[in-house]
Amino acid sequence: MPVAGHPYAGRRIGLATMHGKERALAPPFRRVLGAEIVVPVLDTDTLGTFSGEVPRPDTPVETALLKADMLFEAMPELDCALASEGSYGPIDRVPLVPGGVEFLAFVDRTRGIRHVETLSTHRTNWRLQRFAAGDPARLVALKEMGFPAFGVFVVCSSDMSRPIKGLATVEAVIDAMDREARRSVDGLAVLYSDMRAHKNPLRMSVLRAAGWKLAHRLASLCPACHAPGWGRIDSRRGLPCEACGQPTHWIDFEINGCLACSHSESRPREDGRRVAARSSCPSCRTASLCPRSGES
Repeated sequence: MPVAGHPYAGRRIGLATMHGKERALAPPFRRVLGAEIVVPVLDTDTLGTFSGEVPRPDTPVETALLKADMLFEAMPELDCALASEGSYGPIDRVPLVPGGVEFLAFVDRTRGIRHVETLSTHRTNWRLQRFAAGDPARLVALKEMGFPAFGVFVVCSSDMSRPIKGLATVEAVIDAMDREARRSVDGLAVLYSDMRAHKNPLRMSVLRAAGWKLAHRLASLCPACHAPGWGRIDSRRGLPCEACGQPTHWIDFEINGCLACSHSESRPREDGRRVAARSSCPSCRTASLCPRSGES
């Protein structure tokens, strides 16, 4: 049930998308806030494409905010805008394991709110592989990527500026890969996952989860000014050691704050923990390495 009397109840919130993201984001905003998501006609591909031919103009966070600003240009009558940006690929610390992060930006220009909710995930089919023409392993790769329920791109390995999109059948993918491999300097074609939301059910589910997270954040009102978006903005480390009482690197207090005014409040950890494990304490670890009295 929507929050009774919420500032966004019955309001229209614009969504900057050309890839059907309203299917993931409209339900949480309607059910939690009572707000209606509306989608204008926009070419968000001018701010970057997953296929790679148009680079992002800035970081994912700033690009998501630029998309929100683009929406206000298209629908100047609206006060609130929503936009997302995703980043998927190999994880730096574990290069063979793909992952992703969704950045969901919300802007309320009347209240001065600009907030970006993030959600990391390992639930992705993202893959990028190179194949020579006629390689039978291509069929296995397509199956592992979830095609045709999940979309794919094909491009020449030595010229990735012209990716082939909208491939609907296995035969079409194989034909495209053979053509791109033949015109490539190294004789290889690149097959990689289409991460556009309307072509990737897993990404759509991550967006849906991010939408619920953001909607619940906006449902909480500031105790001082009653603006939407009250929630965690920072934390303070220094949880005392269970053995010696010295501060550790563990979080001691969490800080809630308002997205519109300067009001903030500190509160203890939500999990109820009041001491840190001795193994995490620098003082106790140092003491255990020091020779005891009488030892040489």
